[in-house]
Amino acid sequence: MAMAVNKTDELPVWNYYSDTRGIGGSIKEHIEDFVVDEQAEHDVEEEGDAVIAEMKKFNLTTLEAVRELSNVLHVSRKRFGYAGNKDKRAITTQYISVQGLDSEDLQHVFIPDVELEVLGRGDQINPGDLEGNRFEIVIRNIGYPQDTIKERIDAIEDELDGWIPNYFGPQRFGDRRPITHLVGREILKGNYEEAVWIYIAKPSDEEYEKIRKVREDLWETREVEKAAEKFPEQFRYEKILLYHLAKSPDDYAGAIKRLPEGLQRLFIHAYQSFVFNKALSELVGDGFDDTDAELPLVGYQTALREDSGDETIQAALEDDGVEQEDFKLQDFPHLRTEGEYRKCFTPFDNFELVSTDSDDLNMNKSRATISFDLKKGAYATVFLRELMKNE
Repeated sequence: MAMAVNKTDELPVWNYYSDTRGIGGSIKEHIEDFVVDEQAEHDVEEEGDAVIAEMKKFNLTTLEAVRELSNVLHVSRKRFGYAGNKDKRAITTQYISVQGLDSEDLQHVFIPDVELEVLGRGDQINPGDLEGNRFEIVIRNIGYPQDTIKERIDAIEDELDGWIPNYFGPQRFGDRRPITHLVGREILKGNYEEAVWIYIAKPSDEEYEKIRKVREDLWETREVEKAAEKFPEQFRYEKILLYHLAKSPDDYAGAIKRLPEGLQRLFIHAYQSFVFNKALSELVGDGFDDTDAELPLVGYQTALREDSGDETIQAALEDDGVEQEDFKLQDFPHLRTEGEYRKCFTPFDNFELVSTDSDDLNMNKSRATISFDLKKGAYATVFLRELMKNE
């Protein structure tokens, strides 16, 4: 298996499943370059607890779109249901439900960058209520001729043979600033002070220079009130933590609890995902290819098995000084996680190299348009990295 070169101390580069050299390039230079259509079956009828609609959004996260709808309709976000969060810099279509509304209420809503088609009524949509997603993606800025692109993609598709490692994608850890798993690790270890400072002040080269400078200064000075004023309004979670520390300087656990419970839970899930990726990467690097195998998203009740690959999970925990008992989270009982298992590999279906062309945005470069299907829980970025191998 091909070995990937690590460029960062924060997030390792996981081993590739294919050996053929990638095509390079970049994605999401235009929102039209990344199109996602949710695949799901929902029973829609004239009666039901909720209005069911198809939502098409442009350059918004699912949470941002729901927040806008909530404000316009004057209803709580808790009434909204959807099966999963979709990419921001993309055109995505997914199903949503809203409880306590008439269909006409949703039909007459106008929000920029959101299109709604009311389908009828039905049950509330919950996380995971989908089969998968269909993707059509343009890879731009490729420095190879079109014939080379076709040859390499064909070779990689043959090597993958319909399967990719079921890694969690980089968005699980933070695209621009991959620190979510680091925060989770410190919470699990009871290092709440370190967790807070990582979240609000650990800088990243991928962030805008102005924000990076605020974090760098805060990391050095620990001047919380000054930093709270410098962060723009959209960094509301950083501001929540900083204002709490200004009033209660040593209450780091209390500061974390001021954050939304979903974000708190994400920290723990991100660390579970990090350990899973690290263990799976080691197995893939050793030539492991059992498409029926599973590895744990480890929790306090996970019974790690011998001779199953689970020893790589145990080794990853030991590297970080984390024990399974830590997942009981005595100070955060609402975040406790028993653990579960996740497939080591996930299939991709209906792959097609739709076209190769000259790139109209990048001089003397090529572009490739591809389409494929992934099951729920799988990440398009994981499939793309096998084709591109930029790392």
